[in-house]
Amino acid sequence: MQQKWLVIINPVSGGKAAPKRWAKIQPILEAAGIGMQVAYTEYRDHGAKLASEAVKQGFRHILILGGDGTANDVVNGVMQSGIAPQEIVLAMIPAGTGNDWVRTIGKPQTTTEIVSALQTIKTQLHDVGIATYTQGEEKRERYFINIAGLGFEGAVAQYLFEHSGKFYFGKLQYQLAIMRTLFRYKHTRMRINTDQAQTDLTVLSVAVGNGKYNGGGLKQLPSANFNDGQLDMTIITTMPKWKMVVSLPKLQSGAHVHMREVQTFKSKSITIHSDPPVSIDADGEYIGSTPLELAIAPQQIQVLVWTN
Repeated sequence: MQQKWLVIINPVSGGKAAPKRWAKIQPILEAAGIGMQVAYTEYRDHGAKLASEAVKQGFRHILILGGDGTANDVVNGVMQSGIAPQEIVLAMIPAGTGNDWVRTIGKPQTTTEIVSALQTIKTQLHDVGIATYTQGEEKRERYFINIAGLGFEGAVAQYLFEHSGKFYFGKLQYQLAIMRTLFRYKHTRMRINTDQAQTDLTVLSVAVGNGKYNGGGLKQLPSANFNDGQLDMTIITTMPKWKMVVSLPKLQSGAHVHMREVQTFKSKSITIHSDPPVSIDADGEYIGSTPLELAIAPQQIQVLVWTN
């Protein structure tokens, strides 16, 4: 007997793109006889609650329509549910602004491909990152599936979080946030510990994770492998801000890792202290500030493979 899919949809993701896309897909899946139950998120972190409750009730297959933040919510719900996450299959139909995670894991190209993949359920196990950070005066923990960023990266996410709901211009809004932050953010002194080394650096930004892309298509971690049991890290040190702007094509291609201002590492655990504290994002969502501890939980969740 084929198991039913829980479909979690973020109705405001990507400028309300998710429900529009679902309206086209749903009748095709129903005609193919795919069992489904649909739930819409209503607030931040609601996807985590929906996913956690669903797996406790026996769901083992979750289809996400939304952006990277929605995927992050669902992953946190699965990981916090108390059910072995290796039993859970996640499928992602991107309908967000950045859609960075699917640039690494792949995305469906046609509705025929969606139907076939949801029926055959071919999967790969995916690592999950763990971030321990500060929120106010409290120490918090959050999982991430793609990339955690801090410094300049986190400041952009914090700005977007603080201005969410005030206006929406999709990718333009994100680009404006980047440019605004670029000219206001100051390089920060950080102490970074990996499994192999300790470094004290003046830093513009740090990206750590399992996937290759963040920031709407920037190939920050070109050597990342989502199931190798390690975190990749790219550190941009004292790069002049004008040079960061003109180096954007290198960030998009991954060639920035060869620049003298950039350092890369692989590690199973990373700790970062900064003076002053800097903002952190997980899968593009602002979560808190340093100090930060990062760890990897290898091969935790099954992710659907769209292509045969």
